[in-house]
Amino acid sequence: MKKRPTPTNGKPSALDGAIVAEPHGKNKLVKAAPRLSPRQVRVLDALRPGHWVDREPLDRIAGSSNGPDVISKLRHKFGQDSIDMELIDGTDRDGRPCRTGRYRLTQQGRERLAQISATTDQGRDA
Repeated sequence: MKKRPTPTNGKPSALDGAIVAEPHGKNKLVKAAPRLSPRQVRVLDALRPGHWVDREPLDRIAGSSNGPDVISKLRHKFGQDSIDMELIDGTDRDGRPCRTGRYRLTQQGRERLAQISATTDQGRDA
């Protein structure tokens, strides 16, 4: 059986589907939408338009103080190339220079999200 290429650095992602056991011992590959936590859904909603979202607002949107972890989990589910990160120069509360991260959904990420949304919406219509 041939191996299928995966969208992320050779690691399988949630977009690759799952093998579901059918009656009589037949297995079928089913494209399953990744399961998302409420935090991940909120972050995706904020990133969906494609504009940059800084780390601190992202923490507030997610409802956690670890936005980069939420981003990491989303990259695992949607592919490493689905979310861009950029370090920008800033100033901390003590007036010292620092670098902070900001994130945005890439074109590939928006396409994968739309694909999953369409699949999920089809399942609801049936």
